[in-house]
Amino acid sequence: MASQHIQVVTPPSKDATVQAFFQNIRAYKEPGSVPLVYGGNQLNAEMPLLLNVPGEPLPCWEPAADFEAVNAHFSAHARLFDGLHEIEDMAAKQSPDEPALIGARGLQPGIRIANQVIEPDPDVWGCDRNCLHRAFHTRRLTVQDVDSLPVLNSVTELLIVPEEAFSGDPLGMRPVSIRTPLDLATRLPQLRRLLCPWLWEHFPIPFKAKALRIISRVWAGPWRDDRAEFARGARLWFWRLNPFCWDEIDQAEQLPDLVGTSSSTNNEFNNMDPVSLGLRELGSRLEELDTCALITPDLFPSGGDALSWTRMRHLRIEFHLCSSDGSWYFSGPRGEDPYPTGFAITREEHYPPGQENDDETHELMSEEEDEYWDDAPDIYELRQPDMFRIRPIAERVNPLLLAFASSLQRQKMPSLQDAELFTWLTWRPSKERAEEYEGSDEVPPSSGGVRYEAPAAGGDGKGKVTWHVGEDWRPDDEVIRAFEDLVGGQDGEGNMEWKAFEFVEEREQEPQDFL
Repeated sequence: MASQHIQVVTPPSKDATVQAFFQNIRAYKEPGSVPLVYGGNQLNAEMPLLLNVPGEPLPCWEPAADFEAVNAHFSAHARLFDGLHEIEDMAAKQSPDEPALIGARGLQPGIRIANQVIEPDPDVWGCDRNCLHRAFHTRRLTVQDVDSLPVLNSVTELLIVPEEAFSGDPLGMRPVSIRTPLDLATRLPQLRRLLCPWLWEHFPIPFKAKALRIISRVWAGPWRDDRAEFARGARLWFWRLNPFCWDEIDQAEQLPDLVGTSSSTNNEFNNMDPVSLGLRELGSRLEELDTCALITPDLFPSGGDALSWTRMRHLRIEFHLCSSDGSWYFSGPRGEDPYPTGFAITREEHYPPGQENDDETHELMSEEEDEYWDDAPDIYELRQPDMFRIRPIAERVNPLLLAFASSLQRQKMPSLQDAELFTWLTWRPSKERAEEYEGSDEVPPSSGGVRYEAPAAGGDGKGKVTWHVGEDWRPDDEVIRAFEDLVGGQDGEGNMEWKAFEFVEEREQEPQDFL
């Protein structure tokens, strides 16, 4: 039942989708190149306005009824598939003498998801004069009744992106279930490229204010459940995955164990990481995989695994410094590893609202707004990340490197041309940690990884391996031997190159991160 606080915004009808399509043809003079033009090149999926009913102010936490109404509204936007199906029917009935409605590139729709807007409450101070708890959303949007959507045979690319993707503003941003793009892709048999930047996994924001860290927390329970749902839905045929790459994170904060789940879910995935397993399944159907994610060695097909990536040509994996189980692949330069394991997720503590005392949090927020006012009038601008993990932890990194090397064997990836496994390392320590390293000659690196180039056709039959690692670090002998096998056995040392880190002041972002 819809909440009385919801003011509905009418989603575009099938006729509106068709009309926008023809407007694009006139504007771009290229059939089907930009099939939708709602506020740009994408359909704007507006969130309905949440109203304050007189005498019934919005509670701190979003009621389930409010979210259900918002989610139903979001699902209604997916009916743009009906309009695209109408366009396909019109194209099929065209005379050969008429200009083609759908060009060789096919249809390439996009969905841009607007931030949630809440009517300001004049009696409450905070984000838009409402409780800040309403500005950070936990429940994730899904598309209901996906099987009722038409199958579209002309769609070759699908983009799903938040409206505020470029600014990265988390206030009001509705997260989308990482399974949702996969569900929509089941209706797109000719999909070649699935672009979902900034929709995937989000980490705790390292606000300086403790109250903001509490209010903006990423709840571990729904986070873990969403990863499991992704694995249950990852049985698709599409060719590209490109989620958002994250930047700042407090590396001294303990993260959840997203693998050690409840007994039923744990047994379902045999104690392995659901997202890594889902990506492994997808890899068997892809020609190109470009992704950054929290992963474990479960991502790569193992020696006894019947699954192989026979289609894979280009493989690019950016792995996060933290594993899915909450342990870290890297420590500080002197071995600092504050939390070697992730915390266990419980129903009582790690699903909203958990055990938080709202009144205490509100009081703390008020105190910290006064305390930090001289530092920055906008408390949201104050971040305090402790980013210091730049040294590989051998017992955790080596199994990942070995699984990667083993998966690249010709019998598992006969079509492979190149593969890369890497991560970005950042030296931006807290004030206290920086003082400990003052005057030290320990050089902070920027990135590290390994790249494999398969033997060229008609060449010497040997590939090439390039390492970017610290000058004083080498992986285990077993890992070295696995890569030597790829480049021609033990005499393949000449085809293995070691390069030192190249320090950069700021990481360059990929253009697709800002679509």
